Amino acid sequence: MKHPLIALTVRDRKETDNRIFMNNESYYEYIRKAGGIPADVIVHTEEEADEAARRFDGLLITGGEDVDPAAYGEENRGSFPIAADIEQSDFLLFHAFKKAGKPILGICRGMQVIAVCEGIGLVQDIPEYNGGQHYQTKLEPPVSREKPLHDNTVIPGTLLYEIFGPAAHVNSFHHQAAAGVPAGYTLSAVSHDGLIEGFEKDHIIAVQWHPERMILDDEHLEIARRFVQFCII
Repeated sequence: MKHPLIALTVRDRKETDNRIFMNNESYYEYIRKAGGIPADVIVHTEEEADEAARRFDGLLITGGEDVDPAAYGEENRGSFPIAADIEQSDFLLFHAFKKAGKPILGICRGMQVIAVCEGIGLVQDIPEYNGGQHYQTKLEPPVSREKPLHDNTVIPGTLLYEIFGPAAHVNSFHHQAAAGVPAGYTLSAVSHDGLIEGFEKDHIIAVQWHPERMILDDEHLEIARRFVQFCII
């Protein structure tokens, strides 16, 4: 069996005077358990992104801090933007893999990156927008990352419906959300309070929750299996 090579967008942290590029262990395990081989990638130019899209079989855009509102033409109203070089890399990689026709999976921030790259803005702060709370580790008492917080309605005829049926029990660690569904994409999941939690197109899958934290639930692992299978075809 082929084990496709999956590019993971990097995130960073600082320790004293060192900047470290990294990802949470859960992303690597998610791809590995689905049959792929994960590897971190950061690019700085369109040429580098195109080369990554040639060498890798698929792209996972991981979670992380917020997209800079300037990227979708708004002033900052409660956003906490990620580092500019990481944001640029995310955008370049999405466009390169899409242009190459390679499968893409966007998780949480990853879904928001896809939305912005496709011309859609973001809800900058959900509590201010509709009073909702979608960050379960900040609740009192907090809910652990591996447990579901709410149900999503899943739309018939979509890949997510094939996996979950009419409802998905999901976890939640986000204070932003896509403000719409990009042109040409299909809405696949909606939260209990009306937020967009999933959309898809061809071999691009975007979800607002963190299925990589719920891999003991076979349905959530199945998202990664389908993605990795797309990378083999």
